[in-house]
Amino acid sequence: MVKGQAPHLFEHTYPFVEQEDSRIRGLMNHVSMDSLTAIIEHLQSYHTRQWNSQMVYQVQDWLYKMYEDWGFDTVYLHDFPVVYHDTLYETSDNVIAVKRGSLYPDEYVVCGAHYDSYNKNPGLPDILQAPGADDNASGVSGILETARLLSHCSFERSVMFCNFAAEEIGLVGSEAFAKDCAAQQLDIVGYFNLDMIGYLEEGSEMKVNLLYTSQDSLLAHYVKSFSRLYYPEMPIYQSWLEWGDSDYSSFNRSGYPAIHTFEDTHHSSPFIHTPDDILGVSVNSLDQAKRFTELNLGLVATLAGLVSTSVEETDSETLVLYPNPAKGRVIVKGGSFRQVEVYNLLGQRVAGTENGERRTENYLELGDLVPGVYVVRVLCDDGSTLSRKLVVAGQE
Repeated sequence: MVKGQAPHLFEHTYPFVEQEDSRIRGLMNHVSMDSLTAIIEHLQSYHTRQWNSQMVYQVQDWLYKMYEDWGFDTVYLHDFPVVYHDTLYETSDNVIAVKRGSLYPDEYVVCGAHYDSYNKNPGLPDILQAPGADDNASGVSGILETARLLSHCSFERSVMFCNFAAEEIGLVGSEAFAKDCAAQQLDIVGYFNLDMIGYLEEGSEMKVNLLYTSQDSLLAHYVKSFSRLYYPEMPIYQSWLEWGDSDYSSFNRSGYPAIHTFEDTHHSSPFIHTPDDILGVSVNSLDQAKRFTELNLGLVATLAGLVSTSVEETDSETLVLYPNPAKGRVIVKGGSFRQVEVYNLLGQRVAGTENGERRTENYLELGDLVPGVYVVRVLCDDGSTLSRKLVVAGQE
């Protein structure tokens, strides 16, 4: 049976963006390539994230913890049934985080990416290696980086971040969630999807392929006007996939405007669904992943109605660690400081930098720290100290 597109449940207008907003540009400029890299590295370090593997539950819990640590108003797991080849199965849940709007809290701007991976070869799910760097650790990194930065902001509308499970076997997680939203008459103004944003064929120009239906042309018009203003050098136009689908279709078929920004549809990564879907091979353009993340962040923040941002205040007054959980190294940002120290829960200094020149950002190498909880402390110029909890992830 062909799944047709549903009419929109709610009607909304969308802005035509003609003038840059310095606050939006400032937020976009804070997108960190190091943070994107660390997230992709962490997600591909799981042997597999396949929907019927045991390891996918660890990924679910890690995502939940990330949103929880960023202090979102609501973080929850959305459970759903999986019927695959006429058999009922269990899998990990969708991970949902919400930041409530101040003026229109019942209107939602939503962005999402699926976190499961897949190996097309036959074999047991826990044995087959499926690192899924481009498909779709790259998209998840963009959603998480958007969430990290927007967690410091306030909006007129509510903003929702979604990480979906079981996409690779037919958009199962997103379809269940979108149907539940429609049944509850949730007013979703627009859904923005990130799936495969890190591969750029050698010699090709960076461009944005937009996947959407004609019914969502108003949302697409908004996306195009925004992109052409903020990135006039980067082509953007409608395209389509000759194979497969992604989670934006679940929202579209449930009556919501939805759009999908994608790497070159005609020259996308040839390494997906194989053990070679790894950083440096399948994700070979972090510049592109960063650009797509900036675009996603700007689109969400603008449509949600940015009220205020404390990113600058956060940089000058509060200690920020990312990624957190981390492994290998962590980026430390905060007020003016000269020294960074890491202590275990016994109060022993286990890593850090020497007292040196004044800086507001530093890369802290974590070395051989065992997985667990630590405390990062910085010594500020005025003699005060700032401390934050750091979770060091294991090397799967």
